[in-house]
Amino acid sequence: MKGRIMTAALILFAVSLLSAEEQTVGDASGNDLVPVLKGFNSAISGGPFFMIGDAAKYSDTVGSIVKLGFGYDIQIVSVFSLGINADFGLLQLNTDSSKSVSPWLEDYAPVLVGISLSPTYCINNRWEIGLNLGADFMLAAKAKDSGNKENDLFIMIGMGADAEYYTYARHFSMGLSAKFDYIVNFDGFGVTIMPYLKYSFGF
Repeated sequence: MKGRIMTAALILFAVSLLSAEEQTVGDASGNDLVPVLKGFNSAISGGPFFMIGDAAKYSDTVGSIVKLGFGYDIQIVSVFSLGINADFGLLQLNTDSSKSVSPWLEDYAPVLVGISLSPTYCINNRWEIGLNLGADFMLAAKAKDSGNKENDLFIMIGMGADAEYYTYARHFSMGLSAKFDYIVNFDGFGVTIMPYLKYSFGF
């Protein structure tokens, strides 16, 4: 009889330990680590910028872009989400000011302000692939357009693709995007490849 009581007591003790262990899975605040957080987010990105077309005659064919962005991800259904983003950045591209139609005469780092939409297919809870549709407004002092007229605002309209992975660190995700832009009133196209790191606040 005592043996049966001891066996039952040991079983109950083991079950209580397993239950307690399940309840304590999570971060320091006791939250579960599994769910992916979406909603309001901030991202930092940067990478090479490739100039294609006649404009490359007046500048380096390879430059760089760095951006800081803010956005909101909406999970519409389980396999589809939509991102709305705005960002601010700098485009670094060396030019040859001795040319008669230099893309950015005396201005080597135009300011970029952009907006974009990102329809995304959710492969699973952590992997997503999608499109990036948007426009960048490029402020460049003393720049000349394709008609050889001075202009201080150029618009880049483009489309690209990206892949994103939501890490087990809950708030963080990382990804890689590639985008092809047409520069309005300009003799060239731009291709950007940027890895990014995103922090989602979860609201």
